[in-house]
Amino acid sequence: MHDSEARPDPSAVAELLGLWKARNLLSAFTRNELRGRYVGSSMGVFWAILTPMLELLTYTFVFHTLLSVSFHPAGTTRHYVLFLFCGMLAWAGFADGITRCTNCITEHAHLVRKLNFPSIVLPAHLVLSTLVNQAFRLAILLIGVLLIGDGWSWHILLALPFFLIQAAFTLGVGLFLATLNVYFRDMGHWVNAGLMIGMFVTPVFYPASAYPRQFVLLLYPNPMAQLVGIYQSLLLNQQVPAASSMLYAAVTAGIALVVGASVFAHNRRAFADLV
Repeated sequence: MHDSEARPDPSAVAELLGLWKARNLLSAFTRNELRGRYVGSSMGVFWAILTPMLELLTYTFVFHTLLSVSFHPAGTTRHYVLFLFCGMLAWAGFADGITRCTNCITEHAHLVRKLNFPSIVLPAHLVLSTLVNQAFRLAILLIGVLLIGDGWSWHILLALPFFLIQAAFTLGVGLFLATLNVYFRDMGHWVNAGLMIGMFVTPVFYPASAYPRQFVLLLYPNPMAQLVGIYQSLLLNQQVPAASSMLYAAVTAGIALVVGASVFAHNRRAFADLV
């Protein structure tokens, strides 16, 4: 038994403060993650731009051209493209973050077994790297809003805090799933299945107003549905979202982060013996 196992489990606050203390290591891991993702490929970091563009073209063709999904009175493709890309901006960042976090402890067993290694850096650096990729998507969206949308307004600045709120929510869920995956190694399959369902019950491809009334309970409690609506209001409609939506997004992100960090902290000392 390690000497550290005799000490009480740290709290969620202590775990997150430990992440701040390891910020240099976190920065190094994030740089290596981004470098490993793009360096060595034929087009490098350009894939961060090309991939979302290909996704956008595919979904636009299927939902707008083939299925005639529309929400704007004009019904033009350019309005749907911006609407869809805004939803993808939020959902892709969340989905990529928790997918990569789920297996991060088991995939880095050699690091977890080191006595003084701060394991929380593993999921945290993945969430941070997805935040960087989300920034690329945001830049593309803002260019589109300027060229084919209604232009920019000061509301864009209000979107930035919600990127951090989304990152906190993603990290909280990611910490929880990373812990579960140590005990149940098929969590990755469940996460992929859940994300597939979640993507379609979250108003990414269609407006929230199109939600059937009998299923509205799937909409309002969904934190990602609230975040998608917030981004659409700020970036596309140049409107301040409802205060209830903003408060709900912030509170659920805080709860997710505290719960995820608590579960992670409580089980972290057992990771070395289980991975």
